[in-house]
Amino acid sequence: MRRGGVGGWIRAEIARSPLAYGSLLVLAVSFLAYANTLDAGFHFDDEHHVLANPFLRDLRYLPQYFHRPDLFSALPGHAMYRPMVLVSFALDYRWGGYEPLAWRLTAIALHSLCAVGVFLTAAAAAARLMPRPSRARTRGPLVAALLFAAHPALTETVNYASARAALLAATFVVWAFLFHVLAAGRRSVAARASLVLLSIVLFALGLLSKEIAIVFPALLLVAAWLEGRGYLAALPAVAVAVLYLLLRREVLGTAVVDFAARAQAVAAADPGSGGARTILDNLWTQARVVPAYVCLLLWPQGLCIHRHVRESHSPLEPGVLLGLAVIATLLVAALRLRRRGPVLALGILWFLAALGPESSLIPLNQVMNEHRLYLPAIGFAIAAAALLSQRAARPAAVVQVSSAAPALEFARAPFALPAMPVAAATIAILLALTWQRNEDWRDPARIWASAVEVSPESSGAWNALGVQLRAKGDLAGATAAFGKARDLAPSEWAPPFNLGTIHLDRGRSRGDYADLKEAERWLLESLRVRPGSERSRWYLAETWHAMGRIEKAEDEFRSLAGLSPQLFEMTRFALARIALDRERYDDAEKLYREALDRGRDPVSAILGLADLELKRGNREKALLHAHLAIERNPRAPEPHVFLARALKGTSLAAHHMFEAQRKGYRFSEEERRRILEGR
Repeated sequence: MRRGGVGGWIRAEIARSPLAYGSLLVLAVSFLAYANTLDAGFHFDDEHHVLANPFLRDLRYLPQYFHRPDLFSALPGHAMYRPMVLVSFALDYRWGGYEPLAWRLTAIALHSLCAVGVFLTAAAAAARLMPRPSRARTRGPLVAALLFAAHPALTETVNYASARAALLAATFVVWAFLFHVLAAGRRSVAARASLVLLSIVLFALGLLSKEIAIVFPALLLVAAWLEGRGYLAALPAVAVAVLYLLLRREVLGTAVVDFAARAQAVAAADPGSGGARTILDNLWTQARVVPAYVCLLLWPQGLCIHRHVRESHSPLEPGVLLGLAVIATLLVAALRLRRRGPVLALGILWFLAALGPESSLIPLNQVMNEHRLYLPAIGFAIAAAALLSQRAARPAAVVQVSSAAPALEFARAPFALPAMPVAAATIAILLALTWQRNEDWRDPARIWASAVEVSPESSGAWNALGVQLRAKGDLAGATAAFGKARDLAPSEWAPPFNLGTIHLDRGRSRGDYADLKEAERWLLESLRVRPGSERSRWYLAETWHAMGRIEKAEDEFRSLAGLSPQLFEMTRFALARIALDRERYDDAEKLYREALDRGRDPVSAILGLADLELKRGNREKALLHAHLAIERNPRAPEPHVFLARALKGTSLAAHHMFEAQRKGYRFSEEERRRILEGR
């Protein structure tokens, strides 16, 4: 054993490969931070992005993700061009269905990879912009990356499947930036070209994950400005960004923002689509939001998934002036630090640039969202690394007691007492807060209950709490929450829509005409708030169908059919149900076959044909159709649900119920008993 024993050998090994061992430590802390979320489920928008989205359940759709933004959601009108998010969702479903473990491991692995990227990027930037001894270059970035890995303000991005876009984009961007910095230091033309190519590919993948990655060329220009050279090296990234905008215009019809639609939303005062805020009003409001984000990073208390933020209408409001002063102070500090602290300046400008697209001119649905902090938090971590590295690089303090006495030296390294215990204690506290916040994320109702506690004026939080209470079967609590949401924001569409659908479900299950009339009233109110809403019109047609106003329902479904290919397919099923109610079996078969031939969800169409054969009394043919649906998509739970219901009371029913549950379907206790007992 070498001198110093095991401890000395460990220190020598770490000193030999500090980046490798530091990366392992960051990975370990990242996984530890989210180790209590491996069984956490899905939340809110995950319902239509993930759980109800049939296009994630078959990898044959994968090429279409790159040119069909309508596949992003099961709902019409929610098209987004983020194909890499769909790819990651489809792979998660392929590996584990809707069991949470695969989805959680993917999110935690991406967060860990991003945290390692933060560590290596901060170290590389320090080496490039402010050469220091290796110990000073790695210790600060290591602590900063650990703070990033354990920070509770980032829990929304890691725990919320619908925030996967921000997680992917940030991970691709930080690694793209790292390879760009590494390329600048290579003398070999081949090595430099390979690293640049890898950086550009990662940037392109970031753009295909979320639009926020468009800030990457700006980050490269910031780095070039700080170094005083290398501006032309950003040109390939600029070219890729331009190509991406052209691709967006081709796929979505607009490269950046549809300003005509934005003006229409403002005129309609529709908060659900980011309306009711002009561009200037949004700018003044966001001036107050940016300091709030800084406060969340410095003091992560009062975390909230849906926060109410009062709108500002003038730059002269005290809160707006304070926010603008904070932003100006950060910009001036970055300018002054260009020579003395370029890495700190890089972190500040990264933070502001990454916030810019989502916290400036363009009014988004929510004024403030914690998952928007994920990419800016990398800049915050780089700034923290710079501060810690500067602390490490300071010379020791020398105190001369007297001319005859020897000088006393006091080390100022960050890992000397008391800095090391402070850093370790801070990381431990952040880990504890993250674990505590993770407990909220494990229960969808609890996360929204915490939201209304932190932000009781948030109509969106009350509405989402109602959705979760409804899913738990607490219809009275859900109705009260929806009513509270409507009282807070009478001009919002979601509360009356949800009140309408809850009365529709109750009216159908009880056969209560009064509930159906209430459903009609609330759905008509939602249409007054958002005229032409496809979802409101759809459920209004469903309500009329339940009320026995068949012709009116049929006319409404037929008028919806021409609005989009997705609605055309959906209306085939609705019209087929009406035909089945009228015992017009041939018409129903024709409609199901239209859905099968022209639609995108063959499993639902085949199961519709199976249901039709049951109505005709052809049980064996119905079972054959159900097995054909399994062949078309072996990972879909719906065919097993159909077979469990069709074979209730048999051992095969129990088998198919187990298979449906294994693939993500959740039976109610009442339905489980009915199937097992054959009732």
